[in-house]
Amino acid sequence: MRTLVRFLYIFSLTAICVACGGGGGGGGNGGDSAPPPPPADQAIGGIWFGTDNEGLEILGASTESGRIHWVSPDTGEQGFGTASVNGTAITINYTWVAELGFVLEDGSTSATCSATGTIQEYQSIAVTTNCTTGLGSTFSASASLNYDSLYDRDSSLSVIAGNYDDGGLILNIAANGVIFEQGSSTGCIISGQVAIIDSQFNVYDVSMTFSTCLGDFAILNGATFTGLGILDNTVTPEELTFAMTGVVEGVTGSFVITLPRYVGGQASNSCTTNVQGCASDQYSCPAAAFCYATESSCAASGECP
Repeated sequence: MRTLVRFLYIFSLTAICVACGGGGGGGGNGGDSAPPPPPADQAIGGIWFGTDNEGLEILGASTESGRIHWVSPDTGEQGFGTASVNGTAITINYTWVAELGFVLEDGSTSATCSATGTIQEYQSIAVTTNCTTGLGSTFSASASLNYDSLYDRDSSLSVIAGNYDDGGLILNIAANGVIFEQGSSTGCIISGQVAIIDSQFNVYDVSMTFSTCLGDFAILNGATFTGLGILDNTVTPEELTFAMTGVVEGVTGSFVITLPRYVGGQASNSCTTNVQGCASDQYSCPAAAFCYATESSCAASGECP
């Protein structure tokens, strides 16, 4: 799936002065014609795909207000920050982080970066970027990105609501945008929220928080991940991608997931048996936090509509 990016920098336009001349007593016609107006500021929003100068795939998403997330699927690394436009010049100031649990090439976990280049709204972006890692190393790159019309799809909570297959677990997005998932082996409960940024465009705001995780996964307890989401209906079943970052044990890391919409037998939120994370004879639903001994006690909980 194509997703994620935004770059920008400040481009200053030089003022063009028009010389006007005149003489006493004559009254002749003369003077230069007015200069053309500067180009209008290009819109920043979009879903973008392309490659960098090393041929690595780059996927990104940006909002109309200039919020950006972009990822390298080959490495799991991610950039997040803000962008601005002046005419057709684009600038982004962002942080580049390693995938959660990994490090960048020099052993650091993040880099401070800026990128400058040009943008043609809803068409293309071309940028060069310069970064300095937490350990003082520097690196630069360039990227050329094309616009994906998937961005033009309207967004709404009713469109994104439903169940998604997270490797056999069910991630549920309720009609009000509330996210819930419970892991049977890890003990982790994921709770969060999807929100609409601009209903005209297919980019969502997303946040997730982990709790009750057991064993090696306990380091995730209390960690909150935030970012952008995209719903891709060009594939079957459609896929939900979240590009997020969060802090675990004091280190900011990249967390990107792509989940297909769940089309299996247990796709409703009504109380039933054989729900992932519960015993086969217990009652629950993907959106519920608990398992119940009887269907009536499940229904009385109000967790399953």
